[in-house]
Amino acid sequence: MLIEYVHGYATEEQQRLIEQAEYWRDTVLLRELNFSAGEHLLELGCGVGAVLGVLGKAFPGLNLAGIDLQPAQIEYAHKHLTSLGLRNVDLRVGDATQLPWPDASFDHIYTTWFLEHVSDPGSILREAYRVLKPGGTITLNETDYATILIWPDSSDFQYLQDSFCELFRNAGGNPNLGRALGPLLLSAGFREVTNKPWGLYHFRNPGSEDLRDYVEYICSCMEPIMINMTQKLGRDPERLQCGLKFFRSLLDRPEGAAAQVIYRGSARR
Repeated sequence: MLIEYVHGYATEEQQRLIEQAEYWRDTVLLRELNFSAGEHLLELGCGVGAVLGVLGKAFPGLNLAGIDLQPAQIEYAHKHLTSLGLRNVDLRVGDATQLPWPDASFDHIYTTWFLEHVSDPGSILREAYRVLKPGGTITLNETDYATILIWPDSSDFQYLQDSFCELFRNAGGNPNLGRALGPLLLSAGFREVTNKPWGLYHFRNPGSEDLRDYVEYICSCMEPIMINMTQKLGRDPERLQCGLKFFRSLLDRPEGAAAQVIYRGSARR
């Protein structure tokens, strides 16, 4: 169901995923979690093991498993998790719509920025329901890229943002999926469903690197794939560059600010 991963699988992207997990570690990944030693957790679309590494270090004794379509990602995940001292992690190459584990195998299912890349998230959630134990939890972290708002406004940055979102849709994904997590979980049969929007706000504040860190993070996501916006969508490369330049200029503007909404969907089987 993964049509195309818009960021690709270059070594630079694999390292970016490690840095991305560290960036979101406290703000999103570990927020409101309560896992216990001895429990079994599966990450769908685990990629290079970046999120599994964060979870494994934060919750010692948690039995980790992960699945991803790309062998190169799983190979990298093995190396990364071993470097963190996390061994005996059950990593498999495979399709999240046809999980290679029996019914009721896991206490927890976890995903981060994964369902936004797939064409049929419902089929993945139904399969997640199958491998969860009764009473087990599912945790979904997704965003809505249309909620990236900046001040001052810029038509050039809006052009870049719209192109970024269109690239997701062109690849078969959904850049606004965070809005839909509640209904998707209900449709898959889950109970106690919630979908919390977490608003994040960054501004120029003396003594704080918060805005700088956010700008650098967003640029690391968008800049490497601007060539795809040009080649696959026919976007104007000069205007894309102007949009990125304006976004970076927020760091030099006294009134510079940026905001984004992250969604945490959660439920029980």
